[in-house]
Amino acid sequence: MTLGLRRQLGVFTVLFAGGMWMSKVAQPLYFEQLDALVAFGIGYAVMAVVGGFSFAWGAFADRFGGLNSVRLGTLVYGIGITGRLFTDVIPVVIFSAVAGAGASLVLVAIRPWVRATASDEEIPQIVGARSLGNQAGLLLGTVGAASIFALAATQGDGAKTALLIAPALVAAAFVWVLLSPKPAAASSLPSSVPPAVDVAADRRRYKALALRLAIIGLLSGFYVSLVAPYLPLILTNGGATAAQAALIMAFMSVAQMGATWLFSRYSTGSRPFALFAVSEVLTGVITLAAALALGLGAPWIAVIFIVRAAFVSLAIASEETIQYAVIPAQATGLIFGISQTAFLVGDTLGGVLGAPLWLNVGPEGLLLTAGAITLLNAVLLPVLLRNVRSESMVKVA
Repeated sequence: MTLGLRRQLGVFTVLFAGGMWMSKVAQPLYFEQLDALVAFGIGYAVMAVVGGFSFAWGAFADRFGGLNSVRLGTLVYGIGITGRLFTDVIPVVIFSAVAGAGASLVLVAIRPWVRATASDEEIPQIVGARSLGNQAGLLLGTVGAASIFALAATQGDGAKTALLIAPALVAAAFVWVLLSPKPAAASSLPSSVPPAVDVAADRRRYKALALRLAIIGLLSGFYVSLVAPYLPLILTNGGATAAQAALIMAFMSVAQMGATWLFSRYSTGSRPFALFAVSEVLTGVITLAAALALGLGAPWIAVIFIVRAAFVSLAIASEETIQYAVIPAQATGLIFGISQTAFLVGDTLGGVLGAPLWLNVGPEGLLLTAGAITLLNAVLLPVLLRNVRSESMVKVA
């Protein structure tokens, strides 16, 4: 069953992420050509607001079923990004809301789909396969968009073509997931748990768990957004040219894919806390080292960030494995949704504070801040989650 779900989810994620990233790359260029950047900004904000209701999409996925929700969300997202060809404000708002709802539902509903289908021993490999699919989809979308731009007569034509092809990739993802077999009902729940679960009682019981995951999500989103949006600027301030910065980022993606492939192939669920702690601590230490190494030249900066990228991937995959272990199966979507909402809030806060930090303390201060928060998260997650248990949880070492 492992190989079947890994293949189903891996192929789906490549196609879905490929369409998402191709559309992300092409949309601002298309809107710029048509003098509609104001509408683009409004649409981006609408998507963010709708995505912030991930806890609601998660609760819906728990009731409707993970796989069914992934199918519905994929269809809705495909419709939403098809509407990106329209640049008037009202259609932009409508289709952005549709796309935001679809994308959020898919990202949350994947968790109950996996939880209902896979055993606890299979989950680390499945998490790794999904992460690898995301990274491969990112490459497919960005390289595909770049190729379309290069072949098009004008930038506007290239962006429009990419916006037409992106929904086709999402449509292919929908067809693929539509053909995926439904999981056995409640296959991951112990036999002692009755099919009719009192969801309301479970929600009250696991408020403490949701709060802990929200704190971790908020912190993670904050430090991620201190580095990721500013990475090209950090690299060029470290001595790299714009072309070298793009090449370094490409190698970082390859390093992430390699680390994720190793995780999906060899990791088990026996010691996710240990793997997370080591990966997150090393990520924090390397981030601090990057702040001190900015004056050493582009080669050193390249090596540091490529190595950092590999440990970031391991930390993300092991953190998701821990979440699967501590979140009760009957409320997987709801609690994952709360965590995702908190991450988006942290991401927003980091994005807002990142610019003032950059202007006041420069890239060194930004990296020192991000590194310190990463180290805090490395300690906080095990402290908050190590002893969490429920009837449907497994004990993780």
